[in-house]
Amino acid sequence: MIARLTLSAFVLLAVIATGAAAQQPPFPHDMHAGLFPVCTLCHTMDGPTDDWYPSPTTCAGCHDGAVVDRVEWVAPEPQATLLDFSHTQHDRVAANDAISCEGCHVDAGRDRMTIVDRAVVEQCLSCHGHQSPQHLSGAQCSTCHIPLAESRFDLGRVLALPLPPGHGAPDFLANHEGNAECGVCHTRERCTACHVNAATLADVQALPVAGAGLELPRWTASYFTPPSHQTGEWLWQHGAEAATPASCSSCHTRDTCASCHIDSPPVEVAALPAASHVQAQGVSVRRAAPESHASPVFGTSHAWLAETSPRSCSACHGRTECAACHDAAANAGFHPPQFLESHPTEAFARRLECANCHDAEVFCQACHRTAGRAPTGVTGAVYHDAESAWLLRHGQAARQGLESCASCHRPPDCLRCHSQLGAFRVSPHGPMFDAEQASRRNAFVCRTCHIRDPLGGTGG
Repeated sequence: MIARLTLSAFVLLAVIATGAAAQQPPFPHDMHAGLFPVCTLCHTMDGPTDDWYPSPTTCAGCHDGAVVDRVEWVAPEPQATLLDFSHTQHDRVAANDAISCEGCHVDAGRDRMTIVDRAVVEQCLSCHGHQSPQHLSGAQCSTCHIPLAESRFDLGRVLALPLPPGHGAPDFLANHEGNAECGVCHTRERCTACHVNAATLADVQALPVAGAGLELPRWTASYFTPPSHQTGEWLWQHGAEAATPASCSSCHTRDTCASCHIDSPPVEVAALPAASHVQAQGVSVRRAAPESHASPVFGTSHAWLAETSPRSCSACHGRTECAACHDAAANAGFHPPQFLESHPTEAFARRLECANCHDAEVFCQACHRTAGRAPTGVTGAVYHDAESAWLLRHGQAARQGLESCASCHRPPDCLRCHSQLGAFRVSPHGPMFDAEQASRRNAFVCRTCHIRDPLGGTGG
């Protein structure tokens, strides 16, 4: 029983010293060299790895506790490995005396069972010549290695996997299209951590999924900026470029685009997957103002851009954001001081688009009546700078800014005078007016006042 106690005490000391799970010293092969002339008397190389070592009953055949002290020996846990190794195949080679067990498990020059150790890569390469100048590149990895997904590596061994040459290059991410060898070191989870559209990529779907015994780290998505995205115009022109769901969804989710596209996003945005439906977080973007917004007077001069390209504004701005300034009731201070005194000139010259915020018929007249500058049922001269002679010279103003007149007046007001059926029958057309040319240019304008074709002599 001494051997049993000594072995147990050794195991206990090992646990205390290392703080690791219970381990046991290597099997004393040298003490059993005379009993086992060949290795296969104890080691069976067929079947699963767990069957490679002798069972406790095999040891008890000698260590019965009567003639020989009883021992408690437990086979070591199989080592997690990426090597695709078959003892059965090598055993066939050994039958031809080309290789033996000690050829891999015993250092050269030592006796067969002096120190038996695990085979190392250098011993494998003594027979299996590596065809690549560098071990980690340029060779068919799957010839000697199983996929990482089939291993039982712990987190430390996964993180300790060597980095092949080229993986650390600045442009590696931009040119890392997958191939069959990626699955030796990577599982599908590594790709789905970055690729938003991983479910649609054949190379990603070809990679194996990590097995239950494999511990993977939490990968942080890493994205590079393509050369096309690095130009100053890309952000404002990407919709007209190659912005398609297939190309954008590699890095972007629908939530990414929603950072800028607030109201009525394009159909391409709606076609992207939502962040809640994929594993990758996607690229995060932050809204930035275009160069046109950098002008110090853009806040008061942006109307031209909003009128010519309203969709460009709605990509980032909602209607409520515009109303915060353009709603006079919400922000009475939008106009500069003493604006009431100067606004007739600006409104008439169309430097302001009053109708963006104001209903001219209701808002303007209500203010003008309060100030005593609005007509009261008759065609008066109160509004027009209180000039009694305004009616006689209003034709020039009407021709220059008819839209300004239409903010208060309706066609019946004009037809009181400018009609063959009116009181004065004053023609609105100036001297030398060519009716035929005007009709050819746009006959629809003539119908604004004329009931019938005026050129036929039956005008209204």
